[in-house]
Amino acid sequence: MQIPSRYDYRDGHSIELLRSGESFFAACERTIDEAKQYIHFQTYIVDDDETANRIVNALIRAARRGVRVYFLLDAYGGVSFSKEQIKKVEEAGILFRLFSPVLITKGFQFSLRLHHKVLLTDGDTAIIGGMNIADRYHGKAGSKEWLDFAVLLRGPECTHVLFLLKKLWNKTFISRKGRSGETVHNPRRYNENIKVKVLQNNWYRNKIEILKSYRSAIKHAQNRMTIFASYFLPGRNERRLLRNASRRGVDIKIVLSAESDAPVFKRATNFLYDFILRNNITIYEYLPSNLHAKVATADGKWSTIGSYNMNHLSDYGSVEMNVDILDTQFAEKFEEILQGIIKNDCRQVTFEEYIRRKTWLFQLTDWFSYQMIRILMRLMFALAAKRSKPNTP
Repeated sequence: MQIPSRYDYRDGHSIELLRSGESFFAACERTIDEAKQYIHFQTYIVDDDETANRIVNALIRAARRGVRVYFLLDAYGGVSFSKEQIKKVEEAGILFRLFSPVLITKGFQFSLRLHHKVLLTDGDTAIIGGMNIADRYHGKAGSKEWLDFAVLLRGPECTHVLFLLKKLWNKTFISRKGRSGETVHNPRRYNENIKVKVLQNNWYRNKIEILKSYRSAIKHAQNRMTIFASYFLPGRNERRLLRNASRRGVDIKIVLSAESDAPVFKRATNFLYDFILRNNITIYEYLPSNLHAKVATADGKWSTIGSYNMNHLSDYGSVEMNVDILDTQFAEKFEEILQGIIKNDCRQVTFEEYIRRKTWLFQLTDWFSYQMIRILMRLMFALAAKRSKPNTP
């Protein structure tokens, strides 16, 4: 796979792959407990349940031993984080705030949503992925966890993560006392020497880095590509790139959820099955639980893991963060894990099966769902667009 030179990968990192379930939340708790100076925790959802209380209590322990804790929660996704929980963390000394109101009443404008899921400690260790903080990502007796992934990243790129998180935290209305001013002067390098790049989508800051990365990976893939996608609704440009990659012989596998927590979105995705299958791209559906993963690999060399979904909401309506990893050993191991999931936990949707399901009612429902989601995304895009200031005489 040819990697364009504009991708500025940095070496000197160690990477640990994390999967939803106990291993992920144990890693989060351990990372928080090991923090010595400061913690940045930014996420979309923190529920009021056993799993969330475990992580919140770890943050409280950190604050009480003198660690400076910044906790930024999306105002829309974090609606289930109660006033009692907010009071609890603030009384413990945690610097807490909600990210952006859903609707800016002046000018009737939607705000970007904070959709990334990031935990950073001491400028050297970051956990970046797609899991929210809730029981459904941990799993309980009789209920399998939603499938998702994250990485535990150590090394110089964590200084870039710190820069991005500080930009989101340090809004103009925050007092000098509450601002984040931490810096990393001599970032530590690790012997594993893995090359990574942390990318962000933040349309307000003219950043669509993750979208460009996906486009580049599809464009330059030579042999194979695997995509696990939770809310899959790629735009025309991405569909064209997928079609062209398949025509030049790239073996593309797309893994989607058999059942989704967003049924209308799932039906909209079903509308694209015809296009995908006619272009000789293989579709699999994950069966054990909801698939919430947003990951991809290409040619056993490149991987990406994070919060970015392949749809216009992630492109233009949300703040997203992914880690791109350029390392053959990691990519091959990750591919092996994904292929194991495909083999053991998925079913292939063949063209013959799709034709059998394709009743007129099935088609009509999928078409209507697809059009409705497209209209809603366009409306969101229009309402979230930055308004230019009027010229004054």
